Amino acid sequence: MTSYSITGRVIRAIDLAPLANVSVRFISQAGYLSNIANRSLLPAGQVDWTRSLTGFSGTRWECWEQQINGKVPIAWGDFRDGALIYNPHLNDDGRVFQREKTYLMPEVSPAQEVSWTRKISGFAGTRWDCWVQYIDKRVPISWESFRDNALIHNPQLVADSRLFQTSKTYLIPEVSPVARAACEVKTDAQGNYRFDKIGAGAVGLLEVNVAGYTPVRVPVIVNNTINQPINVRGGGSGVRSAHPSYNALHPKVRAIIDQALLMLGDEKTVYDALPTNLQQMCYGAQFASNPNHQYYKDIVCADLVSICFAAAGFNIKWQSNANPHMAQYYAPGPATLQEISDANDWQPGDVLVFGNNGAAQAGHVSLYVGPFQGTDRSGTNYALSANFDVIEASMNFDLANGQRWGLGNIATTRQQCLQGKRGYQWVKRVRLKEVAALI
Repeated sequence: MTSYSITGRVIRAIDLAPLANVSVRFISQAGYLSNIANRSLLPAGQVDWTRSLTGFSGTRWECWEQQINGKVPIAWGDFRDGALIYNPHLNDDGRVFQREKTYLMPEVSPAQEVSWTRKISGFAGTRWDCWVQYIDKRVPISWESFRDNALIHNPQLVADSRLFQTSKTYLIPEVSPVARAACEVKTDAQGNYRFDKIGAGAVGLLEVNVAGYTPVRVPVIVNNTINQPINVRGGGSGVRSAHPSYNALHPKVRAIIDQALLMLGDEKTVYDALPTNLQQMCYGAQFASNPNHQYYKDIVCADLVSICFAAAGFNIKWQSNANPHMAQYYAPGPATLQEISDANDWQPGDVLVFGNNGAAQAGHVSLYVGPFQGTDRSGTNYALSANFDVIEASMNFDLANGQRWGLGNIATTRQQCLQGKRGYQWVKRVRLKEVAALI
């Protein structure tokens, strides 16, 4: 069988940094991967997003009713959310399938039937040598079964003292070629990966599924040696944007969203994951040498907002009577900020400012990023159905005993912010003019 290679590079979309030592899998029918030493079969009956669907138009519910319900053992909620994970281009079209586009659907892995139909020649050695080179961990059959059946299917072996000869052709077992299998490699220090000996005509998926990043599956057809770069979103947090226009947003606005989603979770864990320049923007940086200090690696509400803007390349230095760690820094007033009063005008990067005593003093800020879902660094899960779209940090106190509360960077919704005002008397909303210019 003619074979080809697949090469590429895995990089992080937010900053184009290469991802080293991450696993890349290629999933295809077993027959196309028969010459790859580390091929593994996907268990029969496993539900996986490997089926290609073209020519369908409609909503996710309509797709569920026509293509999935009663055919694939997957719950509606899992299909609804999984469809966005494995088909991020759905967001570009308002989450409506388009007839001219191709999508990934869940399907059940077929049975791993074994048959003695594969022909080999040019091999010399014992049955054990043949087992090690061609069968072990590639075909679901025991050594004993192979040992005995090799003689039944290849009677010429008996005449040759049970030794394979390079000049002769033999039958060995293979798994049903329609069963699915996968092979896996690790990226090098520059994020490069490479698969060799892929059978010509293989139709499959390249998969990168690393904790803290949005899963990526790229369909490929191997009719020649191909190079397929892979961009992954995220970078330490398993939370991903579900903004319906995410891909249409300006890259710097997307960068605000991405950085904000990276900030969800325990403060110390988030702090450690930040590059040095962003760590220095945290209030707790000055206490980073003392793990026993109550503000050790602390990230206050204004820090989170400023870090997201700075990471996206926006200017966050302006004239203010407050220092950048204070919510008052984002109160309406500076020329670089504009207050937004239109209730229907919400854009990622809008800052909600909360305060007391009329308009005199802001006490808290949070950042609107649009809908998202996933699991953060602390294991907290944010379901898409919960409508989370705002991220915030805090430095709060239990005034009764002086202990801090509300630790961690968390998610909330704009409805909760507007209705409860996060415990303050008023809430306003501001937008960086630099951000406004990109919308």
